[in-house]
Amino acid sequence: MHKSARFRSFLCSVVVLFGLIEFLHGRVQYLTYIGGIFALLTFLVILPVTVIYTRIIASVLCLSGLAALFFSGTFTPGAFIEGFIEMTPLVAILAAVSLLSIPLKLGNYADLFHVFYSRTKHPYHIYLVSMIISYVLALLATLGSIAPSYYLVKENLNKMGLERSSRFDTTCIIRGFAMAMLVSPAASIVGVALQYSGLSWLELIGPVFMLSLTGLAAAFFVEPSWRSKRSLQSFNLSSVEEKLIAGVSPGRYIPFVIIFIVIIASIFFLGNVLHFSSLNSISVACLLSVFAWGIYCGRLQEVFQHSAIFFKQDIVGISDQIILFLSAGFFTHSMESSGWLLLIGDIIDGVTGKIGTVAVLCLVPVVILFLAFLGLHPIASCIIIGKTICISAQYISPLGLAAALLSGGVMTYMVSPFSATVLLLSTISGNTPYRMGMSWNLGFVAIFWGIAAVFIGVVA
Repeated sequence: MHKSARFRSFLCSVVVLFGLIEFLHGRVQYLTYIGGIFALLTFLVILPVTVIYTRIIASVLCLSGLAALFFSGTFTPGAFIEGFIEMTPLVAILAAVSLLSIPLKLGNYADLFHVFYSRTKHPYHIYLVSMIISYVLALLATLGSIAPSYYLVKENLNKMGLERSSRFDTTCIIRGFAMAMLVSPAASIVGVALQYSGLSWLELIGPVFMLSLTGLAAAFFVEPSWRSKRSLQSFNLSSVEEKLIAGVSPGRYIPFVIIFIVIIASIFFLGNVLHFSSLNSISVACLLSVFAWGIYCGRLQEVFQHSAIFFKQDIVGISDQIILFLSAGFFTHSMESSGWLLLIGDIIDGVTGKIGTVAVLCLVPVVILFLAFLGLHPIASCIIIGKTICISAQYISPLGLAAALLSGGVMTYMVSPFSATVLLLSTISGNTPYRMGMSWNLGFVAIFWGIAAVFIGVVA
């Protein structure tokens, strides 16, 4: 491994560490400055090796933040450095979620779901089963679930004679993933929604789970691929029973369930007992679940080995997202320190006074989606919009705000050619990001926006 790559890995790992100990920043002030210095150094070292759209977006955000500080006369070294540590908790979540994929891969849990395909009699059964499997896996592993979900579905489609690497298998995975992101305790977009709405995960989960299930049902009924003649003709029912595993020992499910239990229990304890922030609770809970799995299965050494590989080399693979997070954090911190967010808040107040808070919240997902097509990560735009709305003088329903931010994020995950979800699944399946995002999912995104608008109107 090249020395410069090792140095970048080290810097990214340090940023993750400071994001994990965010709960100490308010108690030990010097940690904020040290973490900000490391985050700034990481930004300067990694920015030149990121892809072009990341460099453009990050540069625009940082220059805009600097301009806001200078023109307001509030530029100080402290404000400059502190801005770069603003989003390190999200970087920590990104790393924790990546590590969460380790037990899923080591456990070879794909065969646990074969039994659900054994009684399928029609392509729509297969599509529904595949989407639900993607949904369940994403509840636990977020981005770490994309590759396992795809290979699991592809393997079963192959046994049944259905066409692979097509609209049939990619849409069921990406839509199941997106609907799970509305409620998953391991999803960073949920952490952002919790932070700016002021809700706890337990307060959010009930109502938004209904939105999630409604979206999942819509994703199934509006999809034409399981109705196509090609799917009906290629479905080989006679080979299903003999090729699929009839059952799996119940003991195989226990380690898989442990991952989910530890995540939920840890988030509840850290957030409600120790009063960690939502972002910190999610990232620490994911890490605890990884090591709890390793201890239960007696494979802790393998977990440590794979974790070491991630921090030594694989973490560089998410450096583009790290740069976007750091630059967005600096931008939002600069806008807040300079007072410009107050001006934006006044504009929102004026717009809200004319069209109402419900209309503003219904437009938030569209704005997030539009910014995503310009290359801005939905996490960054959700933070900017969430922080801006929070300082508005108008009363905003916490649940309505959370639903608006979540809906905008998951809409972006399904269609934006720059989203990690679309890019990852595009690489695995061989389809282009524009075909998989715009051609196959844009229609459903429009329908889901309508569903989300109705939901926001009811709760707000």
